[in-house]
Amino acid sequence: MQSPAYYKFLALVLAVLLALGGAYAAKIIHDAQLEVNRFRQQEEDLQKQTDAKLVELQKYQEFFMRLKDDPAFLEYVARQRLADYAKPEEIIFRWDVDPLTGATPVGNLDGSKALQLSPPGTTARPNSASGSSSPSQKPR
Repeated sequence: MQSPAYYKFLALVLAVLLALGGAYAAKIIHDAQLEVNRFRQQEEDLQKQTDAKLVELQKYQEFFMRLKDDPAFLEYVARQRLADYAKPEEIIFRWDVDPLTGATPVGNLDGSKALQLSPPGTTARPNSASGSSSPSQKPR
């Protein structure tokens, strides 16, 4: 038969192994919980992005339905986005400096880039293509 010291040592070894196993299990559970929280945060972020994209999609659908159903809106959009859009009896006048605001157009008027205006009050630079601030006339 074994001495009582042996059983105390065996109990101590088992207690240490059990504590180490419990600590390892707690670490695994903690890491899993962190991963679950990370996935939940990622899911929440993706849901927010999805909601934002759905709102954007709704705006585009409304815009395109209005383009399809409202001829006046279609003409307005065409005139805003296509600088050369005019009816056959209309004449397009262009200035290097906007006569109403004093802003200078920056960018191309050929539709390759949206028309951007420099802030009012800045010095007007002549258009490099025309070299002057005289109006150009384009009959349609």
